[in-house]
Amino acid sequence: MAYLHYSHTIGQARCSSFSSSLQGRSSSSTDGPALDLQFVASLKQLCSNSETNNNSTLTALDLATPATFDNQYFINLVSGEALLPSDQVLVAGNSPTLEIVESYAIDPLAFFEDFKQSMVRMGSLSPLTGGNGQIRRNCRVTN
Repeated sequence: MAYLHYSHTIGQARCSSFSSSLQGRSSSSTDGPALDLQFVASLKQLCSNSETNNNSTLTALDLATPATFDNQYFINLVSGEALLPSDQVLVAGNSPTLEIVESYAIDPLAFFEDFKQSMVRMGSLSPLTGGNGQIRRNCRVTN
């Protein structure tokens, strides 16, 4: 079974990480689901206010329950309120993850169970050491 374990249910993102994806997005798009127009308008307003400080304004990844670990993130995705472009792809037309996102949106217990299993599996991974691994100085690029 494929698992989708996005931990974007809690956290924040800077406008610079998503504001460019809002430009030109309409209520219907071929690269993702229909975005909620009020959601897009509120994000554009938030980010336009932050242009003077290099789009460093932060917003919650889940505006409905920003400090709660729950399945609201998946409800947001199917409702057209995906903040990041990488999140929008999860629910795009023929995406293999669409069915999983929809099941997590409907059944919070399924999300919690799958998330629990993924944490157990990640905990059993052996870290790469010596010449087989590296500690990155910058998480976004290899050394």
